Amino acid sequence: MKRRIVIAGSLTILILILLPIALILLNLRGQGIFMLSAIVALVYVGVYVFGGVPKLIVYMIYGILTTIFLFLLEDPYHLPIVIIGTLLVVLNPLSSFENYLESHLKDEDVLPIRFSVRGSYWPFFNYQKEMKNFYHLPQARKLYTKKWYLQLRQLSTVLLFSLGIFLFILSVNQIANTLDQFNWIHFFIFYIITIIFVMAFFMFKKGFTSTFRLLVVSLFPPVIYLFLISTFPNAIKYSFAGSLVVLFIVVSVVEIVKYYQRVAYDAYHYYDVDSQMEVFANALFEPLVYNETFIKCSKYQIKTSLKQFQNNFNDILIYANYFHFIITAYAYKDDTIFLYADFHEKQEKRAHKFHAFLEAKFKTRIMMNLEDDPNKEIYETTFFHRPNYIIARAQSLAGLLKELEIKTKIIISIIVYFELEEELEAFSEEFPVTELDDLSDVDYLTVRIDIPSVNVDYMIESKIREVLLALLVHHGKFVRITVYY
Repeated sequence: MKRRIVIAGSLTILILILLPIALILLNLRGQGIFMLSAIVALVYVGVYVFGGVPKLIVYMIYGILTTIFLFLLEDPYHLPIVIIGTLLVVLNPLSSFENYLESHLKDEDVLPIRFSVRGSYWPFFNYQKEMKNFYHLPQARKLYTKKWYLQLRQLSTVLLFSLGIFLFILSVNQIANTLDQFNWIHFFIFYIITIIFVMAFFMFKKGFTSTFRLLVVSLFPPVIYLFLISTFPNAIKYSFAGSLVVLFIVVSVVEIVKYYQRVAYDAYHYYDVDSQMEVFANALFEPLVYNETFIKCSKYQIKTSLKQFQNNFNDILIYANYFHFIITAYAYKDDTIFLYADFHEKQEKRAHKFHAFLEAKFKTRIMMNLEDDPNKEIYETTFFHRPNYIIARAQSLAGLLKELEIKTKIIISIIVYFELEEELEAFSEEFPVTELDDLSDVDYLTVRIDIPSVNVDYMIESKIREVLLALLVHHGKFVRITVYY
């Protein structure tokens, strides 16, 4: 995949370098030819990066066929050919040939490129992605529970994608046929085409609300441009354009602020009998517990009621989202909230500023304890490996299946490890296990226990407690639990 990025990046940089040279040395017709070629090349570079080599080959075939027919036939036939070219891309009649290419090429040439932020703040950005997915869960849930909504989303995505393809082919053809009267305004349509493709992506990934939000913001530049080139008197033209520029800035700022305010917290809610605390552990943080950079664990003790804290909790989440740290859990006991947060290894000052923010928010003195915890021992002993946390996680995942109206039996899958083979053999006499060679090490043996169950909370709790008790007897160590169907 790195090779694809290098090739695509090199071609893009080459086009950008040649652009000013073409504008200086070429006449107007030559500039039009260069820009048209550059746009088509960048589109295929995008297909190569995000779709892979097989899709690039198939789309090039469609493009060459469409270009040949547009070149050979007269103008009255161009619109039907553009429509046919659009249908070729959308319906993809060469899908079997594309599948054949995929089966005979290396994975790095086939799989779509996936970008990931791998800097030292990657745990936060992965957490933020999980939070956004959970925020959009109500719309995603409709895809499973409401057939009409799924079909409407799919239809809207296909229509937007088809419209973008149609306008792209039509615009390229129109510019190619009018190079003698080339005008840079012709390329304005490519802004609209780009927005349509981005809207199709948003419709596919996030739904109608995000797509509509993008549409509102993206309408400002073309409307401002149309006002500037209009025949209105200058006073009206510039006053309206200026007002729209100000409104565009305001709307953009509001959308940025709302972006940080779109926070969510999915809690594993349970009562820890041993510590006598009501716990709300962050389910979205669970896959990211073990990371190497967010190692500063801070604990804040706030004298307040649970209701008052939860009334202010959204502001706390927004603050954490803006300053890139993670609220990992909070617990309630004796009119005191125990709030836990993980900070980046370089965020010690931010932990103290957050302490000041909490004191201002709740108007009381707050005790703070900040420790380095690279091995996540604090989170493990306080939440992650507690029996009630494990049960709450399983019940929460099973509850999600209920919400998606998946009513089949479930499988509770638990990964554990043993240091002694004798202990593992004794445990395997009580529960069937699957050895995980890829996770095992010379110092311990890792296995998976798969337990079928009906999706009822008390049955899930009963089966998990049986496994945890057996692990305690045979000195096994819990690693992770998940639920699937």
